[in-house]
Amino acid sequence: MLKTKLFAAAALTAVAGLAQAAIPADLKFDGYCDGMTGLTATATTAGGTWANLDCAGTNAALGGPRGKAKGASAKGYIMGSYGANVYGNEFVWEIKVDGTWNVYSASGGGLINSGTWSAGFPLANGGKASVAK
Repeated sequence: MLKTKLFAAAALTAVAGLAQAAIPADLKFDGYCDGMTGLTATATTAGGTWANLDCAGTNAALGGPRGKAKGASAKGYIMGSYGANVYGNEFVWEIKVDGTWNVYSASGGGLINSGTWSAGFPLANGGKASVAK
């Protein structure tokens, strides 16, 4: 009986790990008003929409390569914004399969922010955007 319970627990843990390995089509940045929607990927590229990027309903296109970070077991997304020009800047997003993200200034300003993401739609208007200073 104990072996059966241990096997069942191990199987559930493996399934949960596989579920986390995929990046959902819609995700929200935890603690912020923005996120990404309509994410799609091929073997080499990823794209979608950066949604509610200014906490006032503005959206921008995203696109870029798909690749594995050093030591990662699965591919994440690296996408740049197109036409966002929020705070006078465009941004490069790194969305990782482990549920974390980083955002960088596209004009060479380095890392701006990082955090975790959850599956689902971005929050309603109001609040603070992930790239707000």
